[in-house]
Amino acid sequence: MDLCNLCQEFDIRQLLCQSAAQKPDATGNTDRNLVDSNDYRAPMPDFYKHREGIVALKRFGDQGCQLCSLFWSTWVKTLNKDNITEEFLEKYFPGQLYIGCSSWTISRQGFPYVTLTQQSPTGSSRTLCSFEAFAGRGRSEGRSLLGRAVYSDSASKACISVAEEWLQTCFHEHKECSPLSEHASPLPTRVIDVGGENSNPRLVTSNGKIEPWIALSYCWGGDSEFVFNDGTMHDLQSGIPLDDFPATLRDAVIITRSLGIKYVWIDALCIKQDSAEDWAREAAKMRDVYSGAILTVVAANSPSTRSGFFSQRISGERATLEWRDSTHSRTHKVHLRPGSELWDHALSSSPLMTRGWALQEGLLSPRTVSYGAQQMIWECPCFQDDEGGRITQATEDYRSKGFIQNLIRIQNTEDIKPHSLLEKLTLRSSKPEKWWKSYAVADPYDKWNDIAEQFMCRSLTKDFDALPALPGLARVFQHLLKDEYCAGLWKKDILSTLTWNRSPRYPADSSTRFDLARPSEYLAPSWSWTSILGKQSSMSNSWQTREALQVSAHSVTKIVSLPTFPKGADPFGQVSGGELVLQTRFGKIEHLPPVYSTEHEFHNETPKSVTGSAFQELVYTNMRVVDSMVYEHFQKHSPCPKQEFGAVELVRWEKAPGSLVPGIDLLLVESTGQGGAYRRIAQLGLRKSPVPDEDAVGADMYRGTLLENNAYDEVIKAKWKKRAITLV
Repeated sequence: MDLCNLCQEFDIRQLLCQSAAQKPDATGNTDRNLVDSNDYRAPMPDFYKHREGIVALKRFGDQGCQLCSLFWSTWVKTLNKDNITEEFLEKYFPGQLYIGCSSWTISRQGFPYVTLTQQSPTGSSRTLCSFEAFAGRGRSEGRSLLGRAVYSDSASKACISVAEEWLQTCFHEHKECSPLSEHASPLPTRVIDVGGENSNPRLVTSNGKIEPWIALSYCWGGDSEFVFNDGTMHDLQSGIPLDDFPATLRDAVIITRSLGIKYVWIDALCIKQDSAEDWAREAAKMRDVYSGAILTVVAANSPSTRSGFFSQRISGERATLEWRDSTHSRTHKVHLRPGSELWDHALSSSPLMTRGWALQEGLLSPRTVSYGAQQMIWECPCFQDDEGGRITQATEDYRSKGFIQNLIRIQNTEDIKPHSLLEKLTLRSSKPEKWWKSYAVADPYDKWNDIAEQFMCRSLTKDFDALPALPGLARVFQHLLKDEYCAGLWKKDILSTLTWNRSPRYPADSSTRFDLARPSEYLAPSWSWTSILGKQSSMSNSWQTREALQVSAHSVTKIVSLPTFPKGADPFGQVSGGELVLQTRFGKIEHLPPVYSTEHEFHNETPKSVTGSAFQELVYTNMRVVDSMVYEHFQKHSPCPKQEFGAVELVRWEKAPGSLVPGIDLLLVESTGQGGAYRRIAQLGLRKSPVPDEDAVGADMYRGTLLENNAYDEVIKAKWKKRAITLV
């Protein structure tokens, strides 16, 4: 252990223990998602005075000090700059260095990050880099404040035994997680019998047999020949040597065997891939497959079936320190590793986490073990743990496994009333600050919208998979909401969520403004967010609109009818159509710009014929420059004889809770030429904001605010007729 004199004097134990011993300080907490702000611990950035500057840090690192070298090498990577000189460092990064720790919350982070902070000559400070302190995997003093070492080979028996320990702990110690004896669900229609080391895995029909099984969540990564179809049926049922399996499927069998489970469910091998009927029937059972599995193993870092679960972990630079007990009579070794090495965002950006189907699979599963690039992560309703030692909660509300699993408990327990149990969950809300009164129960419609927004950011192999990839979750929510599911939206909440918008898919080469692909077939009614392709998205201010509907005397829109037409037997799956009939104000739009094309780059000027109307001018301008509106128009526009365009008012408010300004939400529509129906082509929100100082914000923003305010006033005063509008 090579440390300079200054680093030898640094007491890592004292730092972490003092951080944990602080009195809870809720006033410094800016994390609005915490159930209990008393969980929060304030930062201690200047706990230990270290080197007088970065130049000195580099010099001692070059001379062999492990800790100085770790600090320097971790920080310098963030600069993305070559040929860094001492003159450059002294000029742009002057100031005293300190070792300290970050702010943290016990339930979210488990323990604090060790930080290297620099205080500039002017007194301001900045965190240069963060680190995790960790020890070996045995028991030791300070275990609650330290991470654990991760195994270098994820295929090793020792590493797989960690997953087995998590599973057994959940079975025997987690009262809120159902024990193994309660997993009395019938097996899926077909499963893979993994057999033993000397036998071949084979496809079997379960015939309703009741036994535990593991489910697999993974990326196909394109077309694969190793699937269940007429041509492979006999071989799969007879048994195929494990060495012939693609790596990801092979590793899933190995994990299942190692955990002592007889069956694994893999969609490619358990659903007949050349039968649309079998695919539709089995896809409708996804909820039962994943919610009934005792465990779902997740190939998070595998982009295809050829990649496999297992990998050799690549460790970065380390520094070894002494952990001195309170009397300094005994010590043991602890280590520092760069904090970013095992961070959760590395898993959330992994290949599987970009896949649409994986969202439902992960949320419906009562337990998951995810194989990332550098570690395994465990999640169950009670807690989240990882191989590196952080016992945490999911940081995104939509990933709250406890929330979804409690909804499943509601559905499976007849004597529990849904809303009484929901009130006991103390769910984290995603609403703005004024709604944080005693961390009230979150609206389940908001939870659905969180899931929808995350789902829309993910990719699907087939354009029409959007609705089939969500029916399991939709069934769970339907039981709670007692509402009608309408192609990704809910009938009682429809006016709030019609304000959704989707951003384009942007091409990697920037040759066009956005991806020019259009749906190859019908996806959904135009009023549903599943009706177009896209990436990042928003259900807009759905919570705000919902509150506006409750308080605004000016909301004139009523739902007359909302039938949807399932394409198959599953009411939560694909649809062949849907009609939303609204009784509302309708105003004609005289001009829209041409639909986007590579020849038309939206540099044309606004026609003089619309400049006399602020509303017409605003619509024309936004349909040229606002990407989400341009993209939706491009995706949906279909010309017809005597086509007309218009605006449909959804809701308006003078001052809604959480809103500082009056507003109106509108849909822009075009006629279809069939029975007087219209299709949605964009969403437009008007807000009447205070007019800013032109010198402060610039001429463009000043003119834009004036135009929007004038458009708002014009719509309020317009004598638009109230009529029935059918959206298809």
